[in-house]
Amino acid sequence: MNENSEPNPKVKQELYRTLVLLGADNGLLGTVGSWGDSLSDEDVLANLQGWNEATLRQLTQRIEHCGTSSHHPSRNQGEAARMSLEERKAS
Repeated sequence: MNENSEPNPKVKQELYRTLVLLGADNGLLGTVGSWGDSLSDEDVLANLQGWNEATLRQLTQRIEHCGTSSHHPSRNQGEAARMSLEERKAS
């Protein structure tokens, strides 16, 4: 798309609809909804890149937290019960 043209309204509308159906947050919907009206291609691209980077960072932190977290109450309770049963059998 060149600097003087606006996004195809049908494409923009369908993209917006797709994002709604996928459960996109309001910030992302606002960016796409403002594309060609109050936001230029460059602004939309910068917003999308920022959103993607922030979301990737959040997901990476969640994954790392799950991998390093040693507090799993249900598993710890199950292990404690198993150990208690084994101790009773040994005595």
